[in-house]
Amino acid sequence: MDRLPGRPAGATSGALRKAGDDVNLVRSAPGRPALIALAVLLVGWSLPFWLIQTQFILVVAISAVVWAIAAQGWNIAGGYGGLLSFGHSVYFGIGAYTTALLTIHFGLTPWVGMLVGALAAALAGAITTFPALRLKGTYFTLATFVLTLLFADFATHFRDFTGGDVGLSIPFLRDAPEMFQFDSALTLYYVVVAILAVVTLIVGLLAASRLGLFLRASRDDPDAARAAGVDVTRVRLVGLSLSAAVTGVGGGVMLQSLRAIDPVTGFGANTAFVIALVALTGGRGTVVGPIVGAAVLIPVQQILSAQLSSAPPGLSGMAYAVVVAAVMLVERRGLVFLIARLARAVTAAVRARRPHRLGGSPASGGEAAQAATVPAQEIPEQPRSGS
Repeated sequence: MDRLPGRPAGATSGALRKAGDDVNLVRSAPGRPALIALAVLLVGWSLPFWLIQTQFILVVAISAVVWAIAAQGWNIAGGYGGLLSFGHSVYFGIGAYTTALLTIHFGLTPWVGMLVGALAAALAGAITTFPALRLKGTYFTLATFVLTLLFADFATHFRDFTGGDVGLSIPFLRDAPEMFQFDSALTLYYVVVAILAVVTLIVGLLAASRLGLFLRASRDDPDAARAAGVDVTRVRLVGLSLSAAVTGVGGGVMLQSLRAIDPVTGFGANTAFVIALVALTGGRGTVVGPIVGAAVLIPVQQILSAQLSSAPPGLSGMAYAVVVAAVMLVERRGLVFLIARLARAVTAAVRARRPHRLGGSPASGGEAAQAATVPAQEIPEQPRSGS
């Protein structure tokens, strides 16, 4: 990655300034990513006390957290880097299968196996996407989607290695924390929420780092970024590798929650679409977007599937698509931006209902007293800071 010139001027620094000013819900202020991660941890751990009251809801919550982890990985490349990928199920599956193989054949603890799976996914990300980086826009997206078909076919046909259509299953040990198995689903939920908080912290730090700035600059205006001294290809390759690694962790966690993995769950096109949709619907390029997207989409998907199980085939999928389309029509940037817009509207309404206060220095007390006699409707609206 090339270093930036000391004083980039004019158009050459425009992309960097724009990327630096972008709304990411994470600024460069010290401690902000840590605060977001802590909030994720505290809110997630508090849910069982007031919301998660049944086993079904608990299973749905675990699933939502797992998809949020995977979508956080997609968000690095697809959100901050602007590389719209429908191939992240490849790295999801690699993380899951690597963890399963190491556990089954070598007895390795999944805690280590997931890290190895993340490294394997990162390596696969670098190897598989380097040629695709020569493509742009829709062609890049199609190339990544083809990867899902190739890897799903590979996992299906190499039965001795992957278990074929049936896939792989890990032994059930009931209560073995060192093997990522716990005595209750509630304990598993607390653990996966903690993993999500760590992943969120990592993504937040990356977003606020120099690499995050370069990724956004490469997304907003690649030519201007190159003129400013950014090695766009290298930045994107590093971003894709990190993106694949985090998604691989999501695959490893999914394996532990299901205790099994198969080609459809690991490498299937549906998995690729869910990972991307969670981030896109929540708000790509934001740290909390994938979490919000998973918190909304996954419960909707699971509940619709359960409630419409006896309905004609495809009806639950159509209802799910309507929900996604409605979000995109109301706010194409995602739920995070919709929530922010609503919050600004509520704040503006509250401010409008408050009596305006007249500013002034202590020396102008007489003028302030005189102005206080002016009818409220004649007092000009005060400019709002930060708007």
